[in-house]
Amino acid sequence: MKQNFATIAFYNVENFYSKTSDDSFLPGNVSKWKDHRYDVKVDKIAFCISKIGQFETNELPYLVGLAEIENEEVLNDLTDSPFLKSGNYNVLLYESLDERRINVGLLYRQQFFEIIESEPVRFVFKDQNENKSFTRDILYVKGKLFGEMIHLFIVHLPSKIDKEVNQLKRQHIFKIIRKRINDLLTEKFSEKIIVMGDFNDSPTNEDLRLELNTRPKQDEIKGKELFNPMVGLQSYKRGSLIFKKQWMLFDQQLFSKGFLVDDSNLEYIKTDIFDASFLKNSDGKSTGLPFRTFVGGKYFGGYSDHFPVYTILKY
Repeated sequence: MKQNFATIAFYNVENFYSKTSDDSFLPGNVSKWKDHRYDVKVDKIAFCISKIGQFETNELPYLVGLAEIENEEVLNDLTDSPFLKSGNYNVLLYESLDERRINVGLLYRQQFFEIIESEPVRFVFKDQNENKSFTRDILYVKGKLFGEMIHLFIVHLPSKIDKEVNQLKRQHIFKIIRKRINDLLTEKFSEKIIVMGDFNDSPTNEDLRLELNTRPKQDEIKGKELFNPMVGLQSYKRGSLIFKKQWMLFDQQLFSKGFLVDDSNLEYIKTDIFDASFLKNSDGKSTGLPFRTFVGGKYFGGYSDHFPVYTILKY
């Protein structure tokens, strides 16, 4: 029997605003975010996506979760790029109430993935004075990948800035995700669930481990636990972004037990960081670091401050 392999990816594309964005949100300022620079970023991000998992599968990714996307216009421009056109992608994005107006979204190859249901999971927080604050929605998607039902949660959690307040927000969001996962699981724990995104913390973070009930070893996953393969990938020499001059692995993909059993129609194979050389700076003190579009308001014409992460599934 022929074995086929599919790539599921996540990529924080850093401040990817549309051409028509409100000036105040544009990187640097409006004079710096010109049509040409937007088009360059579209092509660079699309090219990068086209290469994720290419070595293992010789195919374009089937599902791509994205963070820091302003609106559907950006996603459509990505799918219209010559680098992704052959994938026949469709897009999904709900605009959130986030102060920076950035959102999570999904690219999916509609010949192979059928959306059954989707919704934004919205969070509104209040301080002691009843002042409201907002963060990015979680994108929940239920659909069939190669005919097999899966559940996706695409996340971009609050940052580590304003640590105490945002830690409480992250804890609350983790609890909501966990509750929704528990509601999906039946007695056999065979449901296929993926939680992926920018967690703004490491795979060994205590809140993430305890609230989402994650474990680092595939063969130890039981019941409601989630497998976090990123624990085995984090090191001082490699990560998905630089934070405080250290490699960190904030971008993560978590998997339920349903992907890990031998007779699964969608079987987990491997997870990795896509840190190809073209995504890195090639000179000076920043050699080897993510090649960004803007740094401190100065245009460099790169990709993002994050590297993508991806997983290979067998189907």
